[in-house]
Amino acid sequence: MEHEEIFTLMMDALDGELLADEQSMLESHLRACPDCMREWQAMSAIDALFRRTPMLSPAADFTQRTLARLPNRRVRLWLMGVVYLALLMAGLLPFLLVVGTAVLLASSFGEPAAIGNGLQLLVKGLQLTGVVAGALLAGASRLILEQPSIIGWMLVMVGIVFLWSGVYRQMLNSPTRRHIS
Repeated sequence: MEHEEIFTLMMDALDGELLADEQSMLESHLRACPDCMREWQAMSAIDALFRRTPMLSPAADFTQRTLARLPNRRVRLWLMGVVYLALLMAGLLPFLLVVGTAVLLASSFGEPAAIGNGLQLLVKGLQLTGVVAGALLAGASRLILEQPSIIGWMLVMVGIVFLWSGVYRQMLNSPTRRHIS
């Protein structure tokens, strides 16, 4: 008889579901196999420990107290709004700086020579931007070709973000949450 079958018989014996012939087969195998006998003794000890352990249940108001300790939704939304506004301003500042500089320099571009120099500067700036973007893309593609697992890790991270955002949405929309709010 295979050890996996004996293991199944041990589980059934712990649950009290063995027939008489299966019980005798298990006992004879345990007498013949010291490894299985040690396993049976360990499983029996653990089962006895679990049966002696008292059942614990949470306090009656555990759910209400736990939900009451969670941050207030209005405060959280207000803080998120402040953070998003700060990020928006951080993104707009460089744009405003460029526009302000262009307005200040607009008066000097009134001369024909300044317009030509300004166009050359713009073309050189666009070329530089193209070279930098090309180098970044080449470096990224080389990295991906040399380390293809990066794509897998990125997909895993994106999947984790989507999974936990779904869990968070489910927690916000759970019936107990709506009832208490």
